[in-house]
Amino acid sequence: MKKTKKIGLALGSGGIRGLAHVGVIKTLLKHNVPIDYISGCSIGAWVGAHYALFQDIERLEEMTVHKQKEKLLSTIEPTLKGGIVKGSKIEKLLDEWFEGLSFSDTNIPLSIATTDLVSGKEIILTQGKLSTAVRASMAIPSVFAPVKHEEMLLVDGGISNPVPDETVRQMGADIVISVSLDNFIKNAEFNTKKLSLSRTGTRAFNIMRYQLTKHSTQQTDILLEPYTPAIGATSLSQYFTKKIGSELVKNGEEETEKHIEQIKDLLAN
Repeated sequence: MKKTKKIGLALGSGGIRGLAHVGVIKTLLKHNVPIDYISGCSIGAWVGAHYALFQDIERLEEMTVHKQKEKLLSTIEPTLKGGIVKGSKIEKLLDEWFEGLSFSDTNIPLSIATTDLVSGKEIILTQGKLSTAVRASMAIPSVFAPVKHEEMLLVDGGISNPVPDETVRQMGADIVISVSLDNFIKNAEFNTKKLSLSRTGTRAFNIMRYQLTKHSTQQTDILLEPYTPAIGATSLSQYFTKKIGSELVKNGEEETEKHIEQIKDLLAN
């Protein structure tokens, strides 16, 4: 009897751009492609945890793209210790969205990637409350305060591994579909006539992330790179004032459609 191949989904980091993950999952479901394992990083942890728990992508899209966006604004709580935003209100909101549930409650095996500031190592979480793990994975250094976990200080998993594809393979996946949100570095023009300390630093950081992502996804079976806008305060403000959320979901759908036959071939052979 032929063994059924298991598919693992590695959802990368990338802030608001991660709403493209919603479109990826919607399209996989549309074509009856099973999702057997999920590993997420930062925004990918948020989307991945919600789907692994409820298996209801429409609910997540409704919450993040069409409703409750104002709740995200209410989570901004300044702090002078470890980051601009404490993170306790964000964790409370996440706990509300996840209904106080834990890894053990998910319907799909899930892992969440974080980075330990103390050791510099990638730390994969598979136990405990989902809200705490996702908050840690989304804790951008100097923006959000780190999350204390045992002897570690956990921050954004994207610092050490933006797309945790090897993690989801180790969970048992035969086929790994990785979703990278860093291809904007190829799309966004860099104006060399308007250099500034912040623009230069941001560009350098984004190039570093892009190269790290290329390295971490070398062994993936399917690499999806939805079109995404450049990261920054502008894209965040557009999320609250324009339809960028819906556009990102659509971009995720379109990118997945381009690769759907390749995915089906891997499942069949």
